[in-house]
Amino acid sequence: MVEVVENPIIVYEKGIYRPEPTRFWILEKELRGKISKLESEGWIKKLSEELSEDEETFSFFVALHEKEIDARKRILKELYPDILMGSRKWDRVCRGLLMNPDIGIGGIRNFRTKPLKVRCLHLWTAYHLGDREFQNPIGEFVLSRI
Repeated sequence: MVEVVENPIIVYEKGIYRPEPTRFWILEKELRGKISKLESEGWIKKLSEELSEDEETFSFFVALHEKEIDARKRILKELYPDILMGSRKWDRVCRGLLMNPDIGIGGIRNFRTKPLKVRCLHLWTAYHLGDREFQNPIGEFVLSRI
């Protein structure tokens, strides 16, 4: 069984609230190593190019980013209402990152423009494994290759 953890979207560290736009992380060291090997073989670039060519697939990934933004808004309302409504500097910083409609999964910006920003195979695999709603072709590809 692959161990994936859902990270809190806000971490309190040294008196500061830090927004964390990546919710899922792979804990299993061996799996992380295998994914890193795929990255070293150039698969981030290859997948960015390949998946950008297919309009339906590109639109699918844009929709996943938008779904993540909605999920972060829901989580803020449910778990962090003080930050959602707060006026302190770090409340605004957290909201600015987590509720920004242009910052998607893992903090990926400009996700609506091509090429597809794969950024990290670990990220997409963790989301694929961490939440059924975020299963995706990159996660499927990685799991089929390791």
